[in-house]
Amino acid sequence: MDQKWRGGASVKMLLALGLAALAASCASTEMTSTWTDPAARGASLSKVAVITLHRDPGLRRMAEDTMAARLTGARAVPSYQVLGETDLQNKEAVKAKLMEQGFQGALVMRVAKVTEQVTPVGGPYGTFDTYYGWAGPMVYDPAYLQTDTIVHMVSNLYSLQDGKLIWSGVSKTFDPASAQSFMNDVSKAVAKSIQKDRLVL
Repeated sequence: MDQKWRGGASVKMLLALGLAALAASCASTEMTSTWTDPAARGASLSKVAVITLHRDPGLRRMAEDTMAARLTGARAVPSYQVLGETDLQNKEAVKAKLMEQGFQGALVMRVAKVTEQVTPVGGPYGTFDTYYGWAGPMVYDPAYLQTDTIVHMVSNLYSLQDGKLIWSGVSKTFDPASAQSFMNDVSKAVAKSIQKDRLVL
């Protein structure tokens, strides 16, 4: 599912879906913060369920598939494949189902917020003539203000045996062109951080 949203409706769709952005821009993702339980380093979880909390079933499946494919080493499984019709809001039912099937960990992901950042386009500052000749017409140009859409995502890895948080990361993605490209970037960054601390085999 590679969805794109353009024009004035893009902001409304972003707020409604929590994913995607202006198709003309180039996406980039960075981890703004990560935390690892020192006692969990080297835990080497071998079977991890990937759970994306999202109201849209299609986006949930796409996100879980993408993240599971990136988390190499461990047997990472999209939760929709094993939870079936289990209500994701029922934490006891979700945990029981995963424990029954031998899962050692659960990576829970959710879009925390979508924000917009407006930045004036830079120009020449050297001389009055150069600057004013550029700035005078430019400020009346619709392209003068550049709008970047930023999607913030929280990812938490839990040990199911004791329910403890062993890793947490917050990422931000600038101007994702689609839900798929957004998850590709986020999953790559998350997997790299988790694997660095040997939290999965």
